[in-house]
Amino acid sequence: MRGVNDRNFLNFWQILYRATCPSPAQTHWHVGDVDWRKDRHSFSGTDYAVTLEVHLLRRTARDGGAWALMVATEHWWHASAEPLRSTSWARVLEGNPRTITSWLQRQDKVRSAITGHVNAGTTLTAS
Repeated sequence: MRGVNDRNFLNFWQILYRATCPSPAQTHWHVGDVDWRKDRHSFSGTDYAVTLEVHLLRRTARDGGAWALMVATEHWWHASAEPLRSTSWARVLEGNPRTITSWLQRQDKVRSAITGHVNAGTTLTAS
């Protein structure tokens, strides 16, 4: 991974999101010691619809490993429900980007999803 906007990073992030989010309507949960919050905005017009999800992941640590990451995903549809465009981007708000990419790579849920193995190593609690 070259950084947080690298396609591999965003793919790993998406796998982790899908593996740990308790339900589509959930707006707050934890992945280990990382606080994960999600806001969803949507609009439907006569000829199109759009949704924007903004995710804020924050790790607070006394060991110098604190960081904050924002990831936004955007989806557009035609009135016929045909997908038009999807895009995502990420921005480090605090901390070292390498610390964030290392954290993501260590997540058992990501490795489990990729390899097909089940491992309960990631602590998941919903709020």
